[in-house]
Amino acid sequence: MTLEQLKMLKAVIQEGSIQGASNRLFKTQPAISKGLQQLESALGISLLDRSGYKLKLTQQGELIYQKALLVLDQGDQLSQMANHFKTGYEAKVVIAVDAMFDLERLAPIFDSIQKAFPLTQIILKQEFITGGIDAVVNERAELAISASEASFLEGFKLVTKHICTQSIINVAAPKMLARHPQLTDSSQLRDEYQIVVQDSGKLTKNVELDVQKGQRKWYVNDFYSKRTLCLSGIGWGRLPYFMVKDDIKNGKLVPIDLADTKTQVEVRSYVMKVKGQILGPVANELWHLISKLEISLETD
Repeated sequence: MTLEQLKMLKAVIQEGSIQGASNRLFKTQPAISKGLQQLESALGISLLDRSGYKLKLTQQGELIYQKALLVLDQGDQLSQMANHFKTGYEAKVVIAVDAMFDLERLAPIFDSIQKAFPLTQIILKQEFITGGIDAVVNERAELAISASEASFLEGFKLVTKHICTQSIINVAAPKMLARHPQLTDSSQLRDEYQIVVQDSGKLTKNVELDVQKGQRKWYVNDFYSKRTLCLSGIGWGRLPYFMVKDDIKNGKLVPIDLADTKTQVEVRSYVMKVKGQILGPVANELWHLISKLEISLETD
């Protein structure tokens, strides 16, 4: 029994045919068939039911297949580890950062990484709502920084470290608020446009957060656009406090004080990686440095 034979079995089951596995693995169909026969011979059982149009696993084959997937996963991890040892530092490291997070906090870390590992490309991807979590869970990024509830993160196989607690605040321009001199609750804003940033991930599909039923909405894909529309008086919404504190100070934006809605909400941000993932030396150093942010941020 070899890893190559287990890869053939996986490809046949996932593709549904010898031909599909052949195309996926760039091997001839006879080579795939022979490999599967050798695997069955080595194990002494039939893994595949060949009586129908589409190959499927026997009952015994199903159990073997589940174990084979674990073996292949461990084999992949060993290959990753060997490759890291062989090639040294990564060519690139992708980190997905929630746009709600103040990037100024990360600038000293990126500067340190750049000086220590000048040949490794750091790719910073800005994400929204669950986009960062989605990116790291689906292996489009080695690390992510995202705001979330701890209970939500428990649904994923992640290692997480709380790094800071930040504020988001409900704001609008004086121009918009002038239309509501007796504003007391959110229902009075139903006919105004709430500016909503769209989720760049898929973890809240068909779910709108912090939006009341029947609310008029404008959708944008970044906080800069949201802030611009709020400043213009077109609408209102929650924005990271660090992004609008100067606007509030100079009177361009005003916190919205409503009886049924909190004006300012604290959100917890975490750095995260996939549990069991073997990080390369650069990604590992990034993880180490970002994980230490908690002390400096909370004592500001």
